[in-house]
Amino acid sequence: MDSVKILRALWRLRAFVAVVALVAVVTGWMLAYRVSAPLERRTYSVGIANASILIDTPKSQVVEVAPKGSDTLGARANVLANLMVDGEIKNAIAGRVDVKPKRLKAWVESPDNPGPPLTRTSLSYKTGVALTSDMAQLPIVKVETQAPTVSQAIRLANAAVEGLSDHLNSKAAVETIADTRRLRVSPLGTAQGHEAARGPGRMMAIGAMMFVFVAGCALLLLVAALIRGWRIAAASEIGDGGPELIAADAQEEEAEEEEDDDAFEPEPAKKHRGRATAARA
Repeated sequence: MDSVKILRALWRLRAFVAVVALVAVVTGWMLAYRVSAPLERRTYSVGIANASILIDTPKSQVVEVAPKGSDTLGARANVLANLMVDGEIKNAIAGRVDVKPKRLKAWVESPDNPGPPLTRTSLSYKTGVALTSDMAQLPIVKVETQAPTVSQAIRLANAAVEGLSDHLNSKAAVETIADTRRLRVSPLGTAQGHEAARGPGRMMAIGAMMFVFVAGCALLLLVAALIRGWRIAAASEIGDGGPELIAADAQEEEAEEEEDDDAFEPEPAKKHRGRATAARA
C-alpha cells in the first residue's frame, strides 16, 4: 500500500485517527509532567562529582620505577573499591557528611549492577577501578557521587576519599603496621562537580508521542484490512449471494473514495465535474 492509499484510508478513519492523536498527546504529556498541583516536570537537575584515589606503596610507584609491592596494587584497589560501599568505610563516609548510613546509597560500578533507583533527593556514590586500554586494573579507585546540589556532591566525594584514608590508618594503628609497610591513599587532585539532568526529557516525550501515534494508525489500518477481508471471505462462503455482496462492498468503497475526493477537491473543479456528469447524463 503506497503513501497515497494509506493517507486516503486514514482519512476515511479520521474520527479514530483523532482519538489516536489524543491518546498520543496525553502519553507524551504524562511522560513529561507529573500529575500534581502545581504542574511539575519530570526532568530534574542533580549534582554530580568525581574523585580519583591513588593507591600507592610506601616508596611511591610514581617516583620509583619498580617499587616493592607495585604488582599487586591493581588488585588491592579493586578490593578497596568493594569495601568502600559497605561496612565501616561507608559508615565513616556517612559520618563525614552528617547523614545516616541507611540514607547513603552505594554500589560498585559494573555492567551487571546499574545501581539502585535514584531520585532528586538521593545521596549516593559508586566506586570502580580505572582500567587500561587492555582492561588491566590500575591502582586508582574512581568515585562518582550524586546529591541534590553540586556542592553537596563535591562534599560527598571528598568525604569518600577521607573516609577510606581514615579507615586504613585506623586499621594500621590497631594492627601496629609500620609506616614503611602501609598503603598510601591520596586523592588525584580535587573533586570536580557539575550539574546533570535526570528523568525523561522533552525529546523523549516527543518521541513517545510520535511512536504512539504511528503505532495507533498502523493498528487502525490493520483492523480495517482485517474487517474488509473478513467481509469478503464471509460473502464468498454464502454462495450465490456472494458476488453481489462483494460488488456492493466495492461500490461502498468507491463511494467513500469519491467522498474523499470531494473533501479535497477545489470548488471550481467540483463544478466542472458536475457539469461534465450532467452532460453525459
